[in-house]
Amino acid sequence: MERSKRANNPSNFYPDFEAKKGRKTITKKGINIKGRPRWNNSKAYYQTAAKKRELDRKKTAYAKSQNRKIVNEILRHGNQIKTENVSVKGWQKRYGKAIKAKSPGFVQSELKRKAESAGGSFQKFSLFKTALSQTHLTGDRIKKSLSQRVHRDQTGVVMHRDLFSAYLARYVNDEDNLLLHFAKQEWKRSESILRSAWQEFQKNCERVSASESRLSHSPSEQFDLKLGIVSQTNQLDYKLTVTPSLNPLNSI
Repeated sequence: MERSKRANNPSNFYPDFEAKKGRKTITKKGINIKGRPRWNNSKAYYQTAAKKRELDRKKTAYAKSQNRKIVNEILRHGNQIKTENVSVKGWQKRYGKAIKAKSPGFVQSELKRKAESAGGSFQKFSLFKTALSQTHLTGDRIKKSLSQRVHRDQTGVVMHRDLFSAYLARYVNDEDNLLLHFAKQEWKRSESILRSAWQEFQKNCERVSASESRLSHSPSEQFDLKLGIVSQTNQLDYKLTVTPSLNPLNSI
């Protein structure tokens, strides 16, 4: 479509120009001139544009159906929803089209609508006040890079970063305060559930197709199912929408 527009409307674009890219000189296309009122497009252009609109419509419908499945799976385990108040616009700036495909804003709005219609609640708490990914069961906060996906607590606990954050989120009250003493008391009872969720998460990631392998579970983040050993972390830039469900896997 872009090539067709340029071929049929050469006077609506600035001329091509040479630019430096590292040590190489490359030719860049001139941008369109603002204020040009008339565009002469071919029939083939309009046909291709119609096909593109239909493909975009199908892609959007498929993404919404998949997101609704995720929402329904979360709500099967409870309708008291808690989530970090993250900036979806910030994700859009950082990840671009990937966020459009995943639609985290739509997931949050659907969770809120369905949870409240079922008599539940939907709470957003401060990401900066709670700092769940940095918090240890001892009460200390230690910053870690985004690439570090495994949380190694000062108490000796080793858990996937997002699953551990989901567990702590259960104990955030309405004033956005983390009640850490309750989290400590319940940890022994919940640890086996979280480990099972981690194992299930790894199995799901292994089912990801080769075309989406860049989104799958990093080999350096894997949980050894036989030995129960965790290797240190690397990628998986997922943000977590957390629920107070006993099975945190459903909130990823």
